[in-house]
Amino acid sequence: MYSYPHKTAYRTLTPPVSLSPYLERLEGREASLYFHIPFCAHKCGYCNLFSQQCCDAERISLYLHTMRRQAEQLSVAAQGLKFTSFAVGGGTPLILDEGQLEELFCLAELFGVHPSRVFTSVETSPEYTQKSVLRQLRARGVERLSMGVQSFNETELKKLKRRPGLGTVVGALENIVEAGFPQFNLDLIYGIEGQTVESFMRSLNTALTYRPNELFIYPLYVRPGTRIDVRSTDDIGYAIYKSARELLVGQGFVQTSMRRFVRRETTETEFSCGDEVMLSCGAGGRSYLGNLHYATPYAVRQQAIADEIDHYIRTTDFMTAANGFLLSTEEMQIRFIIKNLMYHRGVDLAEYEKRFGEKPDRNLFREFTDRGWIEETGRIVRLTEEGMAYSDYIGQAFISPAVRKLMSEYVYP
Repeated sequence: MYSYPHKTAYRTLTPPVSLSPYLERLEGREASLYFHIPFCAHKCGYCNLFSQQCCDAERISLYLHTMRRQAEQLSVAAQGLKFTSFAVGGGTPLILDEGQLEELFCLAELFGVHPSRVFTSVETSPEYTQKSVLRQLRARGVERLSMGVQSFNETELKKLKRRPGLGTVVGALENIVEAGFPQFNLDLIYGIEGQTVESFMRSLNTALTYRPNELFIYPLYVRPGTRIDVRSTDDIGYAIYKSARELLVGQGFVQTSMRRFVRRETTETEFSCGDEVMLSCGAGGRSYLGNLHYATPYAVRQQAIADEIDHYIRTTDFMTAANGFLLSTEEMQIRFIIKNLMYHRGVDLAEYEKRFGEKPDRNLFREFTDRGWIEETGRIVRLTEEGMAYSDYIGQAFISPAVRKLMSEYVYP
């Protein structure tokens, strides 16, 4: 629900939609730039992201050449956007060598984006945290580095079919701490088969010794196309979540969503409005241009992802969207509610009315208000502490019948 509607609701746009009028209408708006590197040295068992297990240097080089063609086309058309953030995700972006990373930053400059001037975040994994690369990122001005650890328990890592051993993880963390990124995030997973509250809390306490100022704790999902088909019970997962939340809040972290905890003096400048503008380069990255959402067709299985990357490399016209979703006013309203309700600041009813010219139907919230999961303070509707724990369930309850039908009919290639 972090990005309603989900990619499984996207379909072929017939005819393809020209991006030019959407970019023209958004002139002057703040926007985010996203580059997607869909390659990993190893595909973890739980991963349903658009990423291919591939270390083929020639294939990666061809992919970057295609990104340049795409960036050259989009950057001209997007001159009216004011990019205020830049993120590089994957996959594993640091699978690129130092020369290729420099090329990536040069592509960002086509959009007027310089990491030293806008907030820039890069994802990595433990195998790709060499000191020289981290120094390169810091020299370029990268502010935030995010790394998935998932667990500090070797048995749990094997259950996740995750390759990096603890020795690699510890070495990576030491290098990251030494590099001194202003913002440093770690990901952990709970709900692994055989995991207990005690074993997760040991991992969480170990993670805290490296003093990250941001932590994401994710429940393990069993999803189509992945290699994980069993997890712990919901009762154990809930007990882990409650223990982790209590510890993190007690140590000064602010919970901004079910998954995200940040250690900062204030989070007042952070918000989620549900109509953000994002422009992506690369296969797998999604873009939001007003009510037009588009991306590469969603896939999880390796051959299907490889085929989509091949199609991307052959593409010559990047000024049309071939696969996506055109949101109606009703869908924009639903997106606004979901995006804000799942975030700690909640739904601002006055802002909703200003944006859409009408008040939201209060009956939408009644079931969860009666359960004690939603509360209204002033003109803000937000999740209670207990409601935050049930975010996944609550968010899905707002999905429109049309989107729900599309998602249920989606056939995973």
